[in-house]
Amino acid sequence: MSLFRIEMLPAERGDCIWIEYGDPRDPNRLLIDGGTNATYKAIRKRLRDVKDNKPNFELLIITHVDSDHIGGILKLITDSNTKFSLDEIWFNGYKHLSGFEEFGPIQGEKLTTFLWERPEWNKHFGALRVAVPEDGSLLTVPLRGGMNLTILSPGVDQLRKLQPIWSKECRKAGLDPAVKPPKPQPAPPAGFEAFGLLDAEFDVEALANVPSEADKSEANGSSIAVLAEFEGRRVLLAGDAHPVVLLTSIRKLVGIGGEKDSRLRLDAFKLPHHGSRFNVSRELLESVNCQRYLFSTDGTGGFNHPDREAVARVIKFGGQNPELIFNYRTEFNSIWDKPHMAKQYGYTVAFSPTNKTGQTIEL
Repeated sequence: MSLFRIEMLPAERGDCIWIEYGDPRDPNRLLIDGGTNATYKAIRKRLRDVKDNKPNFELLIITHVDSDHIGGILKLITDSNTKFSLDEIWFNGYKHLSGFEEFGPIQGEKLTTFLWERPEWNKHFGALRVAVPEDGSLLTVPLRGGMNLTILSPGVDQLRKLQPIWSKECRKAGLDPAVKPPKPQPAPPAGFEAFGLLDAEFDVEALANVPSEADKSEANGSSIAVLAEFEGRRVLLAGDAHPVVLLTSIRKLVGIGGEKDSRLRLDAFKLPHHGSRFNVSRELLESVNCQRYLFSTDGTGGFNHPDREAVARVIKFGGQNPELIFNYRTEFNSIWDKPHMAKQYGYTVAFSPTNKTGQTIEL
């Protein structure tokens, strides 16, 4: 069977997803996001592990403007000592929010400066935005290696909502060379969080049934999310997308494909926004037929992800015997590594063996 491998590199509180598929001896590669600035060390090491003088990415997806997704990419594109090539880059810049050709409201904005003259920028879209079309139809992009990517997010409305605050979000993400981005908030003292002691017992049923509140972040709403399909295997890579946008696209896919039980069959689901309770809703989980759920975060930055409510929803509404796969073991997720609880609720857990190597999933 051909290769289809997902690696969640150690990206601190962010995402950095390395995908290889096809011939194991000469695989095609995709990179989705680059985590924080510190993640670049892991990207550079992974590139040097490739037995190629100049490794190639068939596609680089920068899902949205957030420092925990874009930081490592900024270092990658500015380090002349790291050799790699790119066939295409997907990223929605200011011109894709406004519909005009302006460079952007921040002069010298780092990423757009790099992309502006590159023909690889949103090449499959004629240099236009990467988004669900305005008529609501779904767009599938075939890659040369045989993988198909269906765009599930953002919608045009989500991009428009980001336009008025683009400058602010760019500064937060470290894209303005004249402004230092704010430092992330430190994690709370070890052993404590909103529910009290981390080793205390808690009610999974009650947590799972806490009413969902929707993510209101404009930057998260603009996140590119894709369904990646290769030789009958599927993974949903959700970035930080809003659950209602994902749910709308999933329901359209199910209607087109006639999925059994009116749910979208998946081999893995990289959950949105690092397992935030605002992005992992019961309705979203009940729209898919999946067993493996991927969490990319070390819980820092003041967010303490994944949220207990989100994990409890996966356990309760994510199908039979869900597997929770984490690219770190932290004080925020190790609470789920309790054999009696796993047996009671019928789930399994898997953690990165060292917290420095990330997590690898073979599909």
